[in-house]
Amino acid sequence: MAKENHTNEIDQEVETAAVISNEENQQENTSASDTELAVTETSESKSKPKRAPRKPAVKSVSAEGETAAEAEKTEIGEEAVSEANEETSDENQDQSKSKKNKKMKEKDKKEKKKKGAKKKEKAKDKKKAKAKKAKLKAKAKKKAKAKKAKDKAKAKKIAKNKAKRSKAKKNKKK
Repeated sequence: MAKENHTNEIDQEVETAAVISNEENQQENTSASDTELAVTETSESKSKPKRAPRKPAVKSVSAEGETAAEAEKTEIGEEAVSEANEETSDENQDQSKSKKNKKMKEKDKKEKKKKGAKKKEKAKDKKKAKAKKAKLKAKAKKKAKAKKAKDKAKAKKIAKNKAKRSKAKKNKKK
C-alpha cells in the first residue's frame, strides 16, 4: 500500500493511505502484513508517542511511487532513531546502575568502618572496665589485709594486757 506523509498543525507526521484497486490490494496485502508484523514487534517493545488525528490527503498517481519511497525512508529513519534511543537508554540505565552500585559500596564501606570503630571502642571500654574492676578488687584486698593486721595487733595487745593483769593478781596473793 502506498502511504503519504503529511505534517499537521502540531508538526507531527501523519501517514495517509491512498485509494487503490482490489488487485493491487491483494498483491500488496501479503508484503504489507510482513512489514506490519515487523513494525508491531518493534512498536510493542517501545511506547508510541501520541499522534494527532489523521487528515485525508489528495494524491496524484505520479506522486504515489515517490511517497512509497519516502515512507520506507522514514520507517528506516524511525527504526534507526528508536535503536539509538534504546542504546542510549541502556547506557543511561547502566550508568545509573553503576552509580547506585558505587554509592552502595561506599555506604557499605562507611558502615563497616563505623562497625569496626564501634567494636574497637566497645573492646576499649570493656578493657577499661576490667582494669577498673581489678583495681577495686586489689584495693579491697589491701584494705582487708590491713584490717586483719590491725585486728591481730589489737588481739596481741589485749592478750598482753590480760597476761599483765593475771601476773599482777598472782603477785598480790603472795
